[in-house]
Amino acid sequence: MTLETTILDALARSALPLKAAEISRLIKPALGKAASSKATAAALDALATAGTLTRILAGTAAKPQPLFTRQSPEAAAAAFLKSWVHASAKEQQAAKLCAKLPAGLRPCFEPALSLLVASGEAFVQSGGKRLVYSHRPRPSQSLSAAQRTALQKILQTVNGTRTQPATWEDLLAWLDDEPPAPAAPPPTVCIPSEADLQAWYELDRIRSSTMMIPIPSTFARYQAWAAELGGAPDIQVFRRFIEKLYNDGRLLLEPCERPQDLPEHERALLVPMSLGPPGYSWCWLS
Repeated sequence: MTLETTILDALARSALPLKAAEISRLIKPALGKAASSKATAAALDALATAGTLTRILAGTAAKPQPLFTRQSPEAAAAAFLKSWVHASAKEQQAAKLCAKLPAGLRPCFEPALSLLVASGEAFVQSGGKRLVYSHRPRPSQSLSAAQRTALQKILQTVNGTRTQPATWEDLLAWLDDEPPAPAAPPPTVCIPSEADLQAWYELDRIRSSTMMIPIPSTFARYQAWAAELGGAPDIQVFRRFIEKLYNDGRLLLEPCERPQDLPEHERALLVPMSLGPPGYSWCWLS
Protein backbone atom coordinates (compact mmCIF):
# COMPACT_ATOMS: atom_id res chain seq x y z
CA MET A 1 0.00 0.00 0.00
CA THR A 2 1.19 3.52 -0.75
CA LEU A 3 1.40 6.27 1.83
CA GLU A 4 -1.66 7.98 0.36
CA THR A 5 -3.86 4.88 0.30
CA THR A 6 -2.83 4.00 3.87
CA ILE A 7 -3.77 7.51 5.02
CA LEU A 8 -7.14 7.28 3.29
CA ASP A 9 -7.79 3.85 4.86
CA ALA A 10 -6.93 5.15 8.35
CA LEU A 11 -9.24 8.14 7.98
CA ALA A 12 -12.05 5.94 6.65
CA ARG A 13 -11.88 3.97 9.91
CA SER A 14 -11.91 7.07 12.11
CA ALA A 15 -15.24 8.59 13.17
CA LEU A 16 -13.57 11.96 13.83
CA PRO A 17 -11.15 14.19 11.92
CA LEU A 18 -7.51 13.68 12.93
CA LYS A 19 -4.34 15.76 13.23
CA ALA A 20 -1.34 14.94 11.07
CA ALA A 21 0.57 13.59 14.07
CA GLU A 22 -2.32 11.27 14.98
CA ILE A 23 -2.50 9.96 11.43
CA SER A 24 1.25 9.38 11.35
CA ARG A 25 1.04 7.25 14.52
CA LEU A 26 -1.82 5.19 13.08
CA ILE A 27 -0.09 4.32 9.81
CA LYS A 28 3.50 3.90 11.09
CA PRO A 29 3.03 0.22 12.12
CA ALA A 30 2.10 -0.60 8.53
CA LEU A 31 4.63 1.58 6.65
CA GLY A 32 7.49 2.10 9.09
CA LYS A 33 9.88 4.93 8.16
CA ALA A 34 7.84 5.75 5.07
CA ALA A 35 5.21 7.19 7.45
CA SER A 36 7.48 9.85 8.92
CA SER A 37 5.90 13.03 10.19
CA LYS A 38 7.31 15.04 7.28
CA ALA A 39 6.17 12.56 4.62
CA THR A 40 2.73 12.22 6.18
CA ALA A 41 2.27 16.01 6.32
CA ALA A 42 3.27 16.36 2.67
CA ALA A 43 0.89 13.60 1.59
CA LEU A 44 -1.97 15.17 3.59
CA ASP A 45 -1.37 18.55 1.99
CA ALA A 46 -1.41 16.96 -1.48
CA LEU A 47 -4.63 15.03 -0.79
CA ALA A 48 -6.34 18.14 0.65
CA THR A 49 -5.25 20.28 -2.31
CA ALA A 50 -6.61 17.66 -4.71
CA GLY A 51 -9.96 17.74 -2.88
CA THR A 52 -9.68 14.12 -1.73
CA LEU A 53 -9.52 15.16 1.92
CA THR A 54 -11.12 18.02 3.82
CA ARG A 55 -8.68 20.23 5.69
CA ILE A 56 -10.21 21.85 8.81
CA LEU A 57 -8.75 24.94 10.46
CA ALA A 58 -7.96 24.15 14.08
CA GLY A 59 -5.56 25.24 16.77
CA THR A 60 -4.63 28.92 17.02
CA ALA A 61 -3.28 31.50 14.60
CA ALA A 62 0.11 31.28 16.30
CA LYS A 63 0.08 27.49 16.36
CA PRO A 64 -2.26 26.04 13.74
CA GLN A 65 -3.02 22.32 13.96
CA PRO A 66 -5.26 21.46 11.01
CA LEU A 67 -7.48 18.38 11.06
CA PHE A 68 -8.04 16.07 8.13
CA THR A 69 -11.04 13.91 7.24
CA ARG A 70 -12.71 12.23 4.30
CA GLN A 71 -16.03 13.71 5.43
CA SER A 72 -17.63 16.98 4.40
CA PRO A 73 -17.28 19.86 6.89
CA GLU A 74 -20.94 19.44 7.95
CA ALA A 75 -20.51 15.69 8.52
CA ALA A 76 -17.26 16.28 10.42
CA ALA A 77 -18.94 18.83 12.68
CA ALA A 78 -21.84 16.42 13.24
CA ALA A 79 -19.37 13.68 14.20
CA PHE A 80 -17.79 15.92 16.85
CA LEU A 81 -21.17 17.00 18.21
CA LYS A 82 -22.47 13.42 18.37
CA SER A 83 -19.42 12.24 20.30
CA TRP A 84 -19.76 15.02 22.87
CA VAL A 85 -23.54 14.79 23.26
CA HIS A 86 -23.60 11.01 23.67
CA ALA A 87 -20.62 10.98 26.05
CA SER A 88 -22.39 13.32 28.47
CA ALA A 89 -24.84 12.06 31.07
CA LYS A 90 -26.81 15.32 30.95
CA GLU A 91 -27.99 17.92 28.47
CA GLN A 92 -25.56 20.52 27.10
CA GLN A 93 -25.99 24.09 25.97
CA ALA A 94 -25.94 24.52 22.20
CA ALA A 95 -23.78 27.67 22.42
CA LYS A 96 -21.11 25.84 24.42
CA LEU A 97 -21.10 22.94 21.97
CA CYS A 98 -20.56 25.37 19.10
CA ALA A 99 -17.65 27.00 20.92
CA LYS A 100 -15.98 23.59 21.38
CA LEU A 101 -15.83 22.97 17.64
CA PRO A 102 -12.58 23.69 15.78
CA ALA A 103 -12.68 27.20 14.32
CA GLY A 104 -13.05 25.89 10.79
CA LEU A 105 -16.19 23.94 11.68
CA ARG A 106 -18.11 26.54 13.70
CA PRO A 107 -19.93 27.93 10.63
CA CYS A 108 -21.23 24.37 10.10
CA PHE A 109 -22.71 24.08 13.60
CA GLU A 110 -26.38 24.62 12.70
CA PRO A 111 -26.39 22.31 9.62
CA ALA A 112 -24.50 19.66 11.62
CA LEU A 113 -26.95 19.86 14.54
CA SER A 114 -29.86 19.61 12.08
CA LEU A 115 -28.30 16.43 10.64
CA LEU A 116 -28.20 14.85 14.10
CA VAL A 117 -31.76 15.88 14.92
CA ALA A 118 -33.03 14.54 11.59
CA SER A 119 -31.31 11.18 12.19
CA GLY A 120 -32.68 10.95 15.74
CA GLU A 121 -29.20 11.16 17.28
CA ALA A 122 -29.88 14.43 19.10
CA PHE A 123 -32.83 16.42 20.39
CA VAL A 124 -32.91 20.19 20.84
CA GLN A 125 -35.09 21.90 23.43
CA SER A 126 -35.62 25.55 22.66
CA GLY A 127 -35.89 28.21 25.32
CA GLY A 128 -33.77 30.89 26.91
CA LYS A 129 -30.77 28.63 26.36
CA ARG A 130 -31.09 25.94 23.73
CA LEU A 131 -30.30 22.56 25.24
CA VAL A 132 -29.07 19.55 23.29
CA TYR A 133 -29.88 16.01 24.47
CA SER A 134 -28.67 12.67 23.15
CA HIS A 135 -32.33 11.61 22.94
CA ARG A 136 -35.75 13.16 23.41
CA PRO A 137 -36.04 13.84 27.16
CA ARG A 138 -39.09 12.94 29.16
CA PRO A 139 -41.39 15.91 29.80
CA SER A 140 -40.88 15.45 33.56
CA GLN A 141 -37.16 16.11 33.10
CA SER A 142 -37.95 19.75 32.28
CA LEU A 143 -39.30 20.31 35.81
CA SER A 144 -37.10 22.41 38.06
CA ALA A 145 -36.39 21.40 41.65
CA ALA A 146 -38.84 24.06 42.87
CA GLN A 147 -41.56 22.78 40.51
CA ARG A 148 -41.04 19.20 41.71
CA THR A 149 -41.34 20.28 45.33
CA ALA A 150 -44.54 22.21 44.57
CA LEU A 151 -46.07 19.25 42.72
CA GLN A 152 -45.23 16.88 45.57
CA LYS A 153 -47.05 19.19 47.99
CA ILE A 154 -50.06 19.36 45.66
CA LEU A 155 -50.09 15.56 45.36
CA GLN A 156 -50.00 15.17 49.12
CA THR A 157 -52.96 17.55 49.46
CA VAL A 158 -55.19 15.93 46.83
CA ASN A 159 -54.40 12.44 48.08
CA GLY A 160 -56.21 13.37 51.27
CA THR A 161 -59.52 13.34 49.36
CA ARG A 162 -58.79 10.76 46.63
CA THR A 163 -60.43 7.34 46.88
CA GLN A 164 -57.25 5.78 45.49
CA PRO A 165 -54.17 7.84 46.45
CA ALA A 166 -51.77 8.50 43.58
CA THR A 167 -48.02 8.03 43.91
CA TRP A 168 -45.29 10.37 42.72
CA GLU A 169 -44.43 7.74 40.10
CA ASP A 170 -48.05 7.82 38.88
CA LEU A 171 -47.83 11.58 38.39
CA LEU A 172 -44.51 11.38 36.52
CA ALA A 173 -45.89 8.65 34.26
CA TRP A 174 -48.89 10.88 33.45
CA LEU A 175 -46.63 13.86 32.67
CA ASP A 176 -44.46 11.66 30.44
CA ASP A 177 -47.55 10.20 28.72
CA GLU A 178 -46.46 6.70 29.67
CA PRO A 179 -48.93 3.85 30.12
CA PRO A 180 -49.53 3.03 33.78
CA ALA A 181 -47.66 0.07 35.15
CA PRO A 182 -49.76 -3.09 35.00
CA ALA A 183 -51.47 -3.78 38.27
CA ALA A 184 -50.21 -6.78 40.16
CA PRO A 185 -52.66 -9.68 40.05
CA PRO A 186 -54.68 -9.95 43.24
CA PRO A 187 -53.50 -12.69 45.61
CA THR A 188 -55.42 -15.94 45.56
CA VAL A 189 -58.05 -16.19 48.30
CA CYS A 190 -57.28 -19.08 50.62
CA ILE A 191 -60.32 -21.17 51.55
CA PRO A 192 -60.01 -23.13 54.80
CA SER A 193 -61.32 -26.64 55.36
CA GLU A 194 -63.16 -27.98 58.39
CA ALA A 195 -59.90 -29.67 59.45
CA ASP A 196 -58.12 -26.30 59.40
CA LEU A 197 -60.86 -24.77 61.52
CA GLN A 198 -60.63 -27.68 63.96
CA ALA A 199 -56.85 -27.22 64.30
CA TRP A 200 -57.16 -23.48 64.95
CA TYR A 201 -59.91 -24.08 67.47
CA GLU A 202 -57.75 -26.56 69.41
CA LEU A 203 -54.83 -24.10 69.50
CA ASP A 204 -57.06 -21.45 71.10
CA ARG A 205 -58.94 -23.93 73.27
CA ILE A 206 -55.72 -24.93 75.08
CA ARG A 207 -55.28 -21.38 76.32
CA SER A 208 -58.95 -20.66 77.05
CA SER A 209 -60.82 -21.13 80.31
CA THR A 210 -64.02 -21.95 78.44
CA MET A 211 -65.07 -24.04 75.45
CA MET A 212 -66.19 -20.92 73.60
CA ILE A 213 -63.60 -19.23 71.37
CA PRO A 214 -64.14 -15.71 69.98
CA ILE A 215 -64.62 -15.80 66.21
CA PRO A 216 -62.08 -12.91 65.78
CA SER A 217 -59.40 -15.09 67.41
CA THR A 218 -60.04 -17.88 64.91
CA PHE A 219 -60.06 -15.37 62.07
CA ALA A 220 -56.59 -14.19 63.16
CA ARG A 221 -55.43 -17.82 62.83
CA TYR A 222 -56.95 -17.91 59.35
CA GLN A 223 -55.12 -14.70 58.37
CA ALA A 224 -51.74 -16.06 59.49
CA TRP A 225 -52.38 -19.35 57.66
CA ALA A 226 -53.26 -17.55 54.42
CA ALA A 227 -50.12 -15.39 54.68
CA GLU A 228 -47.95 -18.51 55.06
CA LEU A 229 -49.46 -19.87 51.85
CA GLY A 230 -48.77 -16.61 50.01
CA GLY A 231 -52.48 -15.98 49.55
CA ALA A 232 -55.09 -13.68 51.03
CA PRO A 233 -57.79 -14.15 53.66
CA ASP A 234 -61.37 -13.22 52.85
CA ILE A 235 -63.59 -12.14 55.70
CA GLN A 236 -66.80 -13.04 53.85
CA VAL A 237 -65.54 -16.50 52.90
CA PHE A 238 -64.61 -17.12 56.53
CA ARG A 239 -67.84 -15.76 57.99
CA ARG A 240 -70.01 -17.74 55.56
CA PHE A 241 -68.06 -20.89 56.41
CA ILE A 242 -68.79 -20.43 60.12
CA GLU A 243 -72.43 -19.69 59.30
CA LYS A 244 -72.78 -22.86 57.19
CA LEU A 245 -71.31 -25.04 59.93
CA TYR A 246 -73.72 -23.42 62.40
CA ASN A 247 -76.72 -24.02 60.13
CA ASP A 248 -75.59 -27.61 59.59
CA GLY A 249 -75.54 -28.18 63.35
CA ARG A 250 -71.76 -28.71 63.43
CA LEU A 251 -70.97 -25.95 65.91
CA LEU A 252 -72.56 -23.88 68.63
CA LEU A 253 -72.62 -20.08 68.65
CA GLU A 254 -72.75 -17.79 71.67
CA PRO A 255 -74.48 -14.45 70.96
CA CYS A 256 -73.01 -10.99 71.40
CA GLU A 257 -75.46 -8.99 73.47
CA ARG A 258 -74.07 -5.56 72.48
CA PRO A 259 -72.57 -5.77 68.96
CA GLN A 260 -72.56 -1.97 68.76
CA ASP A 261 -69.76 -1.94 71.35
CA LEU A 262 -67.43 -4.00 69.18
CA PRO A 263 -64.82 -2.49 66.84
CA GLU A 264 -65.90 -2.44 63.21
CA HIS A 265 -63.63 -5.30 62.06
CA GLU A 266 -65.10 -7.59 64.75
CA ARG A 267 -68.69 -6.63 63.94
CA ALA A 268 -68.02 -7.76 60.35
CA LEU A 269 -67.28 -11.27 61.67
CA LEU A 270 -70.52 -11.72 63.62
CA VAL A 271 -72.62 -14.63 62.38
CA PRO A 272 -76.43 -14.34 62.23
CA MET A 273 -78.28 -16.77 64.50
CA SER A 274 -81.76 -18.14 64.14
CA LEU A 275 -82.91 -16.18 67.18
CA GLY A 276 -81.51 -13.20 69.02
CA PRO A 277 -78.27 -11.28 68.53
CA PRO A 278 -75.56 -12.55 66.17
CA GLY A 279 -72.95 -15.05 67.33
CA TYR A 280 -69.56 -13.86 68.58
CA SER A 281 -67.98 -17.00 70.12
CA TRP A 282 -68.16 -20.61 68.97
CA CYS A 283 -67.32 -24.21 69.82
CA TRP A 284 -67.68 -27.61 68.19
CA LEU A 285 -70.72 -29.71 68.96
CA SER A 286 -69.80 -33.27 69.93
